[in-house]
Amino acid sequence: MSPSSSPHHTLTQPVRLKTGDADRFLQLRRKQLVTDPWAFDADPEDGEAGDLDWAAGLLTREDTVAIFAVEHPQDSRQLIASAAVTRARQPRYAHRARVWGVYVDPAFRGHGLGRSVMQAVIRHARTWQGVDYLDLSVSANSPAALNLYTRLGFIQWGREPETTACGEQRFDEIYMTLRL
Repeated sequence: MSPSSSPHHTLTQPVRLKTGDADRFLQLRRKQLVTDPWAFDADPEDGEAGDLDWAAGLLTREDTVAIFAVEHPQDSRQLIASAAVTRARQPRYAHRARVWGVYVDPAFRGHGLGRSVMQAVIRHARTWQGVDYLDLSVSANSPAALNLYTRLGFIQWGREPETTACGEQRFDEIYMTLRL
């Protein structure tokens, strides 16, 4: 039985991850780097994919980083979707924030979880005084994500050809922004 066909299945709302969630976040991060390697800068073999200190450090920067995730409906220790936002620290760029790490476990796609974590990120970015723009990039190999971002109001402002090499394939990267 798939997650969506269970009569008692309810998908939870996103929660903001805290320092104690670093291990859960890393588990999902490793999964996203393995299942959709074209969509992320990092590789599963990179240090950050297994670095608990890196993840905990991100989660302690509450004034400039927020990671939202959806917990598995039957096992709250497991995360099934995530999106993160980082506010630029440099004074000349402090009016911008960047979305990264958007991912939904393949078994739970098509249930609005990507929209849910992205809406949480957008709401949170609006609470940062002085942040006027939310930026992201998306692989041209991820048309569902591109469609979601467009529906949320992001506009495309550029495209970089063959940005990501994944084996013998290369994928363009599409750059988008949302005026908050």
